[in-house]
Amino acid sequence: MEYEIQYARLATTEKLPDRFLNAQVKSSSDLAKSSMGKVISLIEILTPWFPTAQIGQTIINIFFQKYYEGGSTSDLVNFEEALKKVNESLAQITQNGETDWIGNLNGILGVIVENKLHIAQTGKAEAYIFRDGKVNHLTFGLAQNGAEPHPLKTFSNITSGELKSLDKILIGNPELYQHLSIENIRQIITLNTPDEAILQIARILKKKRVNTVNVLIINLLSIEELAKQPVEDEEETVYLDRPLESIWAGAARVWNEIFSPILKFLGKGSKKVGGQTVSFTKNYLAKLSEKKKAQEPLRKKDLFDKEFMQENREEGLLKDEEIQYSPELNVHYYEEKKKADENKFSKFLNTIWRNFKKAFNFIIGLAKNRKTRAYFFIGLAIIILIILGLFINARRHRNQTQFNLTGAQSILKDAESANDQAKAAILSNDTEKAKQLLAEAISKAQQIENFPVVGQDAKNLLASAYADLDKLTSTTRFSSLNPLISIDDNVVASFVANNQGYLISKSDIYRGLISGGKPEKVASVPKNSGDFQFGVVMGKNIFLYTSSQKIFEYATDTGKIDLAKTNFDKWETANACASYGGNIYLLDGIIGQIYKHALSSDTFGASVTYINSPSIDIKNSDSLAIDGDVYVLKDSDVLKFTKGKLQDFGLKDTPTPWSKIEKPIKIYTDGDTPSLYVLDGGQKRILEYDKDGHFIHQYALPDSFQDLHDFVVSPKAKKIWVVNKNALYEINI
Repeated sequence: MEYEIQYARLATTEKLPDRFLNAQVKSSSDLAKSSMGKVISLIEILTPWFPTAQIGQTIINIFFQKYYEGGSTSDLVNFEEALKKVNESLAQITQNGETDWIGNLNGILGVIVENKLHIAQTGKAEAYIFRDGKVNHLTFGLAQNGAEPHPLKTFSNITSGELKSLDKILIGNPELYQHLSIENIRQIITLNTPDEAILQIARILKKKRVNTVNVLIINLLSIEELAKQPVEDEEETVYLDRPLESIWAGAARVWNEIFSPILKFLGKGSKKVGGQTVSFTKNYLAKLSEKKKAQEPLRKKDLFDKEFMQENREEGLLKDEEIQYSPELNVHYYEEKKKADENKFSKFLNTIWRNFKKAFNFIIGLAKNRKTRAYFFIGLAIIILIILGLFINARRHRNQTQFNLTGAQSILKDAESANDQAKAAILSNDTEKAKQLLAEAISKAQQIENFPVVGQDAKNLLASAYADLDKLTSTTRFSSLNPLISIDDNVVASFVANNQGYLISKSDIYRGLISGGKPEKVASVPKNSGDFQFGVVMGKNIFLYTSSQKIFEYATDTGKIDLAKTNFDKWETANACASYGGNIYLLDGIIGQIYKHALSSDTFGASVTYINSPSIDIKNSDSLAIDGDVYVLKDSDVLKFTKGKLQDFGLKDTPTPWSKIEKPIKIYTDGDTPSLYVLDGGQKRILEYDKDGHFIHQYALPDSFQDLHDFVVSPKAKKIWVVNKNALYEINI
């Protein structure tokens, strides 16, 4: 694949009194050497200009010359030989008594051949690569930190690698990183082309009155990317000691930011007014024409019809084929038409000029007239305010992306800091502090996980933080789940029996294999019987409670649905139910009571109240489950009853940082299930406790689940089936 590079340079035109500073990207003028790519150099010597300028330029010239003189087919070999010659020249300079440069040289020398990069560093000059919004430190560890500098080892450490299309490389002297953080630089470079990025960096440095910075920004492009965007043949250079914009560039910016939006706004309004004016004019002219015709006297009929249109014309008249047409007639017609068109255009221009003069004279008249002068200044002030408003809005819109990205990067930085502190707390066995810090990191990263540039970093941090937190909180996390069966309506209840899944909507019962497939509708609630609300499985039948306080019995083997048989008139109001030992229990969480209906000979008997003490409060409870004892889910906790008596019981050890059940939906257990399970819709999880209320484990459901309202547990199959909106999902336990 062929590649091309865009690059931009930040430099100074004048010599700096306290240093030599130069940055360049060059290629050989010999076409035969074009396959050797381009050479990169940034050299800074922190001593007065003379004589270090000569040394700095010597480094650049020797590197350039010796690299392109290399005869090897290996780019890396030619690069290393050129560096060797540079080091030898520096050693010779030192032997001649020039030693002030030692320890004061910051430099990067490199080559780019197709998509291959080789660079060498000395001192504190730095290079970074930006890829997919991320930044990597190219020159990390290349400098001879702590080692005594030696001329023959000035450029000795090399790094090489392959670039990808759209990779951007930044090379700068140490002054750059003192005034701009790498995060700010990443923001600027990621969102802009090299020349735009250089211009933004220059503006920041100009505001700080800094002129001791040189920067190179290089952008690698494949042939496919070249087809999408223009590539400049010449480098873009911005000088810190010159105005950043020419007069024409400044005028263009003012036009684009101020006058162009105003003209577009006025153009839309004038187009509408113009259309209305044209329509009015056409109607007016049409009426005027009709009125004129009505006023014209009737013209006497001439002999045209008689002479040319009648069959019995006089014989003395010329026949049509005998009439000769003069060519001068056509020329005359053309010239007259041309004059008419020219007159129309001239009249149009004159009309515009007259209207302009009238408007101008009117405005001048307002300004000259003492009585109307106040109105003139009011109008002028309004126009100025409109222009300023449009200008401020344009600037605000232009800076909005930069502001948002800066804020997102700040949030990411805080999240990374919290994550790092959490890892340190884990190592020191301070688990509570670690959990709090991990929760903080997750909360911050979630704010920006879909934000451009930093989104991928945030997602990676989330994955890391969740992995650490899940270990500390005994959590199995599911990032995504595939539905087993689903229907076109919201599900209010679900049941699993004999490898069949039953989804209950407000009006219908659907059945499908839990191995997958499309479910079929097998029954519906009879007319005038209300909507299905909840239900319970007893044997082979499903009993469903409706909003009209009826319970229907659906036989899974026959598919028939009928009213459950009773020896009383009406069921109690309820918001949940459970079954145990052939009996059905209804929970009325409004008044705070549980009703027990015993089943005998396929008929339910009248209710018996389960709560008999006025001191027991189960109002505002959400669900109940029974395994011989009765468990009531209320206010993020569980009450336990044995033979109607309240026990000393509660949920314990729910791990921080989310130790509270935010939105309790349902509790599940039965005589065959050794644990209690609670569905928390707020934290999108299912919590498992032992029968003494101690926390065992939790299952975190996907973040995409927004409408959790039912679940079923099978300890034998070691599975949980959970309902989200209109579908049934399965997880292993």
